[in-house]
Amino acid sequence: MSIAYLNGVWQPAEEARVSVLDRGFLFGDGVYEVIPVFNGRVFAEDRHLARMARSLGQTGIKPPMPNDCWKHLFAEGIRRVGEASAVLYVQITRGVSRVRSHNYQNEEPTVLVLASGWPEYEQRPHDVVTMEDFRWSRADIKATSLVASGMIRNGAIADGYDDAILIRDGKVTEASASNVFIALDGMIVTPPASRYLLHGITRAVVIELAAAHGLPLQEREITHAELMAANEVWLTSTTHEVWPVASIDRCKVGSGEPGPLTNQVNSLYQAYKRSQTASSVM
Repeated sequence: MSIAYLNGVWQPAEEARVSVLDRGFLFGDGVYEVIPVFNGRVFAEDRHLARMARSLGQTGIKPPMPNDCWKHLFAEGIRRVGEASAVLYVQITRGVSRVRSHNYQNEEPTVLVLASGWPEYEQRPHDVVTMEDFRWSRADIKATSLVASGMIRNGAIADGYDDAILIRDGKVTEASASNVFIALDGMIVTPPASRYLLHGITRAVVIELAAAHGLPLQEREITHAELMAANEVWLTSTTHEVWPVASIDRCKVGSGEPGPLTNQVNSLYQAYKRSQTASSVM
């Protein structure tokens, strides 16, 4: 079941309609967030709102409402979808133009909140391929213009992989829709936050948990050679959380199964998630 809030109206998702002159439709001119809900509570709500505000600021799209209004909207979406575990997809476009033009015309933003049940994924380690990162150089903005990421992911799937890890100038950036961590000789390493990768919420939580529990971690560039030599590799994202990698370019990572650091980080993340969403508001 999916419920949509579009410009002030709640309705079944399949009935929601947007103008063909909306700049999100014509230009991919918008930003978005994917926000998880567990036990009827929004997880990392303030972090997601802060990142969304940053994306709006970087693109110059007007903030549609203050944070307390967003939180009220999210709570209503959770109530309407009626599931304890859910996903809130939030999209804000620059709005509807009078005519199709590259020039902005002081449009009012289009606001969409889509509330859906939590997606089910096959829980197994991923097989990934390395590919050139040919996306634009502002991957730090969570923009709706995702054609390059879609080409990368689906190209990998067509070749028999689950996803791709992207390489730019010999260095790892991220996967098609997730951040990358490796374990190399007992050290956890992840690429530093930059304009070439999304500043993931799950990534930030994992870094903080590692620091709090004394796990050695470095934020630094990872070479292609280091990626291939890693003892463990995992991806992080809102919906996949901590997702182990079994092989890269058909070469097995470690034993091909989740390693000890992967399992420890995942356990810490799951415990943190439970602590933050312990009581239901439904």
